[in-house]
Amino acid sequence: MLEAAIGRGARLFEAEAVAFDAAGRMVNVRLGNDREIEARSVILATGYVMPDIVQSSVHAVSSSWAIATVPQPDSVWNHGTLIWEDAKDYLYARTTRAGRIIIGGEDSAEIVEPEARDRLISEKSGILARRLAALWPTAKTDIEFRWAGTFGTTHDGLPLVGPVPGAEGIYAAYGYGGNGITFSFLAARLIGDLIAGRTSPLLRDFAIDRDDSMAGR
Repeated sequence: MLEAAIGRGARLFEAEAVAFDAAGRMVNVRLGNDREIEARSVILATGYVMPDIVQSSVHAVSSSWAIATVPQPDSVWNHGTLIWEDAKDYLYARTTRAGRIIIGGEDSAEIVEPEARDRLISEKSGILARRLAALWPTAKTDIEFRWAGTFGTTHDGLPLVGPVPGAEGIYAAYGYGGNGITFSFLAARLIGDLIAGRTSPLLRDFAIDRDDSMAGR
């Protein structure tokens, strides 16, 4: 995606953005290498890591664990169907082109620091392997790969998209809610329209500063 953007005229700066100043006519972004960038519009698409200028009462962070098994016999999984539990503490499972089964879940909102999260990879992997055996007794549960990650969520399952309150010219595109690919595409359209002077009623439901009372309405 970066190569495609560069091919269409974008410039890439490899440095961390550490401070934002929207007080002037242009937005000033200070980088970790002491350089600065100025732009009329700045879009924050930083995953679950939010700069201090973004405040949201519906945002939360969780960790998740996953394993990939050894390749399975062709007949073990019918048509490679995706399984996703309709439950708060959900489990998901799918196959890869190589025939491995990926199964993940065991999410935790309490254990989000990388070191603490990664220390649980072995324990969580064992739990996931046992859950796979219960779900699909004919599957080989030998683990070939195991990993963990952290992701952002919202209490109402909707993304955080739109202007950052109190920071004119700065927009946020956080595609949370378990539908990041869809929400990210929608965020690109909505923010592009905002910069061009158009708006959408969706922005009220996606607002950065919405509160928990709006969830589920």
